[in-house]
Amino acid sequence: MTARDRFERTRQAVIELWNIQALIQTCGADWKPDTNGKAPGISDPTATQAIYNVDVWKDRLEQLRARESELLDFIGTTLAIIEGVRRGLGEEYADILDQRYIDGLRWCDVLVDNAPINPRTGRYKAAIAFDWIDSVGMTGIAEGDYEL
Repeated sequence: MTARDRFERTRQAVIELWNIQALIQTCGADWKPDTNGKAPGISDPTATQAIYNVDVWKDRLEQLRARESELLDFIGTTLAIIEGVRRGLGEEYADILDQRYIDGLRWCDVLVDNAPINPRTGRYKAAIAFDWIDSVGMTGIAEGDYEL
């Protein structure tokens, strides 16, 4: 996997993580019991929530927690790579990668030294960082090797 691929996947993973954490936080509150074609009777929210907790949520929560853990590991490795970029190439390159791929900002919203960066310049600097990561190797960066 190239550095560019990893960072694009990380951007997608961050979005998926946000969605999973929102689902966990709301406990899947949008669920409704299956009425099997019958007209619903008097609504009992407590019973509905109990049915959901027993029948659906327990298994779903386990799946969500497992996926959340996978995503956190993947994103954490990318953050470690960004810290390697910070030490090897400098703050500016790391900040650009962090804002774009972890924070999910659009290119026009990325800042360097609290000033907007031209999107073309941002993409160019990200490409330099990707080339550097690919040259050093992600494993090398994780082990603290920043020399080409």
